[in-house]
Amino acid sequence: MAYDLSTYRGDAVSFAVTLSLSGAPLNLDDYLAFFTVKKKLTDPDSKAVIRKNSGVAPGLFPNSDSGGITIIDAAAGSLSIDLYHADTKDLLGGIYYYGISAVKKSDDKLVYTLREASLTVSLDVGTRRTSDPT
Repeated sequence: MAYDLSTYRGDAVSFAVTLSLSGAPLNLDDYLAFFTVKKKLTDPDSKAVIRKNSGVAPGLFPNSDSGGITIIDAAAGSLSIDLYHADTKDLLGGIYYYGISAVKKSDDKLVYTLREASLTVSLDVGTRRTSDPT
């Protein structure tokens, strides 16, 4: 099953995703979901070009950015990852790598990598935004 994604530089886009763990839907009421995009797989998380998460959990990852992941159906593991112009406007054309992971809210030692694949960014002709020409 291919999970590769693609978008144009500067575009806003949403990706619908369903997450499962051991063949069963992941109940997102119990987990915090993370979406991370990097230029190289070997880059540390601090060099990620895009970071999104489904919310915050008290005492769990206090320095993480919040938002960009909308839970559609928690019990079914269904969510939407929302990228905005500001997320993609500075990306160069090429292949990036993304991962989706989940951390149990009640026990941050339970971390699961649920998906890894590529994100292809194509260069756009232009958006004609005077405040932010891309």
